[in-house]
Amino acid sequence: MNRSPRLPVDPVVGAAGLLRRVGFGLLVAAGPLLAVGSRRGLVIIAPLAIVLMVLATAIESEGRQPLQRAWRALRSPTGGIATFLAFWAGLSLLWTPFPGEAADRLLNIVGVGLGGLIAVAALPERMRVSNLYLLPIGLGLGAILAVVLALRTLTGRSADPALDHWLLERGLIVIVLMTPAAVAWLLTKDRLVSGFVLVVLVTVAVVLAEAYAGLAALGAGAAVFALATVQPAAGRMTALVVLPGLVLIAPAIPLALRAVTKMIYGPLHPLVETVRTWGRIVTDDPLRLVTGHGLDTALRAKLAGLVPQTAPSGLLSDVWFELGFLGAIALALLLGRAVQATARLSPGVAPGALMTLVVAFVLAITGQGAAQSWWLMSLVLAAVVILAVDRGQYRTSRPKSGTVPPREALKPPQPVTAPKP
Repeated sequence: MNRSPRLPVDPVVGAAGLLRRVGFGLLVAAGPLLAVGSRRGLVIIAPLAIVLMVLATAIESEGRQPLQRAWRALRSPTGGIATFLAFWAGLSLLWTPFPGEAADRLLNIVGVGLGGLIAVAALPERMRVSNLYLLPIGLGLGAILAVVLALRTLTGRSADPALDHWLLERGLIVIVLMTPAAVAWLLTKDRLVSGFVLVVLVTVAVVLAEAYAGLAALGAGAAVFALATVQPAAGRMTALVVLPGLVLIAPAIPLALRAVTKMIYGPLHPLVETVRTWGRIVTDDPLRLVTGHGLDTALRAKLAGLVPQTAPSGLLSDVWFELGFLGAIALALLLGRAVQATARLSPGVAPGALMTLVVAFVLAITGQGAAQSWWLMSLVLAAVVILAVDRGQYRTSRPKSGTVPPREALKPPQPVTAPKP
């Protein structure tokens, strides 16, 4: 029996594929488990995984492709907005009361941001299906581990319940951020039951751990996901109005909510005092609404007693308090560009990308993570996995079947006539 000759395997391509598989597997399979069960596991493993993925693409392109893509992204309008935001944050070091700590925070943000940009640039044009199936597997195992730890805490078998609850809640935030991409991948492959089971596992873990911010983020994200699936333009427009809009009108929020919260909860409720304090911060020093108080002042000013302990925390109040009007404008533009970019993704992935943005936004406005390393790495991880899922959608049409006869074959046979003598 004759066999078709096998094409020789390029060892360079094989090595690059192995590096990418190991790096991506560390991100999506080991990442959720380490986020739930370790304090610094994600911060250590994520940069290592990104380096392996960058090396894989650098080997395939002889070192040019990742840096070229990253440079093109920095020169784009979105890259220009992000660069201005980093410049304005650096300029605010001149008037922040905590310049040393603020400089460390700025270096951390810029470093993780550049690392995330290079990681996205290192993604291949086509992701292997076998690699992407590691994503729901890793999230499912992470959710199961979270359920086990939550039950151990609830039954009183934890040695340090406070520490375990904090670790569990932080790990679940990472899982919640990655869940939209995994669900989008399973749905595009018609794995409806697997997607439903994954959502149930994550929801059960969040409820058992009493991670209410994660539960609110999942609920808001699911609503946008459903709307974007039925009406993509409406879902995108809703996110485009709500996300940047809330950032822009943030100083007016405490003024609008002061009477409503007082009427609902009473004058002595902690939420009413938080809204009242936020309103005083806005009205007592209007000039600071333009310049801000400087980077890394929202939390440190509260710890140092410069602002009341009842001051709010979260993205909406912190960006105005630290970077003022210009920083809020830049952040709103970035959010708007991110929402618009989802229109360029595959139709099956775009709702998951919108859900990822909404989940991250809700977690940020509820004060989860701030600018800590694990939170920044979680955002990078969410961006990498949603774009990787989009790169796995290249098999969208099947080749034409060869069973249909050509048009000439359908013509009736012509009669054969004898040649004339």
